[in-house]
Amino acid sequence: MKNKLPLAAGLLACTVPFLAAKESRPNIVFILVDDLGVSDIGAYGADFYETPNIDRLVARGMQFTNAYTPAPICAPARGAAMTGKHPLKLGMWNHYHHIPASETTVAARLKDAGYATWHVGKWHCGSPSNRTLPHDVGFDVNIAGWEAWAPASYFWPYKKDRNRPIEKVPTRSRVPGLEEGGREGEYLTDRLTDEALKLINNHDTEKPFFLNLWHFAVHTPIQAKPEKIEKYQKKAKTGRYAAMKMEYLYDAKGTRHVENPNMDDLCPVYAAMIESVDESVGRIVDALKRKGVYDNTLFIFYSDNGPLTQRFIKTPYRGGKNSTYEGGIRMPAALVWEAKIKPGSKSDADINIYDLPYTMLDAAGTAFPDGHDGDGMSLLPTATGKQPAPPSRCFVWYFPSTRMHWGQYASAAMKDEGNWKYQMLFNGESDELYDLNTDPRETNNLIAKHPEKAVEMERRLRAELQKYHASMPKPDEIYIDNVERRLRGEPAVRVTDRNY
Repeated sequence: MKNKLPLAAGLLACTVPFLAAKESRPNIVFILVDDLGVSDIGAYGADFYETPNIDRLVARGMQFTNAYTPAPICAPARGAAMTGKHPLKLGMWNHYHHIPASETTVAARLKDAGYATWHVGKWHCGSPSNRTLPHDVGFDVNIAGWEAWAPASYFWPYKKDRNRPIEKVPTRSRVPGLEEGGREGEYLTDRLTDEALKLINNHDTEKPFFLNLWHFAVHTPIQAKPEKIEKYQKKAKTGRYAAMKMEYLYDAKGTRHVENPNMDDLCPVYAAMIESVDESVGRIVDALKRKGVYDNTLFIFYSDNGPLTQRFIKTPYRGGKNSTYEGGIRMPAALVWEAKIKPGSKSDADINIYDLPYTMLDAAGTAFPDGHDGDGMSLLPTATGKQPAPPSRCFVWYFPSTRMHWGQYASAAMKDEGNWKYQMLFNGESDELYDLNTDPRETNNLIAKHPEKAVEMERRLRAELQKYHASMPKPDEIYIDNVERRLRGEPAVRVTDRNY
């Protein structure tokens, strides 16, 4: 039966836990990469970027080809990944919003179930002021988890000005706990992995653990180890890479925005960052094998949102970070559990990042408390072949802010059960309708050819947004009025170039 509303998927979460026996509870490793594009790893088609360790891991489990995030930017996606709720319910849509302190997280539930719970890396969905940092919401250990969305530098001591006192570094670029005691040349991705390995190596195998390894990479600043940069600079000058041409994204006004520069720009640095993340994955897998717990470890690999569009090899899809087009919301994703999931399996089921907490709790034989009102569902029945893939679901996105230097519109969007995609624009330009079955790149606007479908989806999207609008943080400047106009069913005021 089809869902009537996008957020009704939470009803599917009221299922019997997949694993009830305490003895079979797996360790859980959730690796989240920041701003990684859906085609930035080899398993999803990358060839300039090299990710042999990630590719091997993905090949040992189930790869998802229609994986989404509910927000095209960090904080709300991360809030959903911890609570199993759509960001609209959490009052989050931008990078400065935080999880409400009243929310129950997957970490808290796993801790209650007897798991050791560790967070290592970027957090960016809570703050010390409202007591929603990792150690406040269920993690026994918090290493580097803070309100920051990026480090000031990827090299120790992780600040731009090495002589600047730590307490004067802006909170948005702090890496608490790692700024002292490092070494010259230390790279943040490696250091986070070192910290995670200490936890794994010193842990008593009698007790299951949950490792939440959330890398800052490959978020800006785009910095990598010199020897790796040199490797990709050489690669960029050879073969077909040397002949790559610049590609562009045009907005409705005909303004051109760079999507893919020449390979001698920052792309080699980005490639080097990805390789360091790949090495991290390999080191974690190797450590678990040495510990003898690899086979009974559930790995989750995901990204929080799409990549920047103006510096790197573009995805096969339109748009990127901050965009509700597919390039901003489609994610690389895999579940790996050697003891339960068949290697080499793939699924085209629609999944979302808020499914992950339900999947973890299902594997642990526990669940969110009654009345949680989440929106996710466990993916284990699909991944293990116990049940058919779930039907296509309806998803909603809301990002009422514009980044025109990236070619991104202020918009909301809905993908329905039939894979139609509706884009509601808040800048006064015409809305858009796409059939993702035949046009995943979103190049052929069908709104004039299918007016009845457009009206139906616009009404559904508007009704869903109206449910949460009163409690949502308001957008900036002209979009406050335009969002409210659209939610009343009125046209938005045309935004001129000077308003971007």
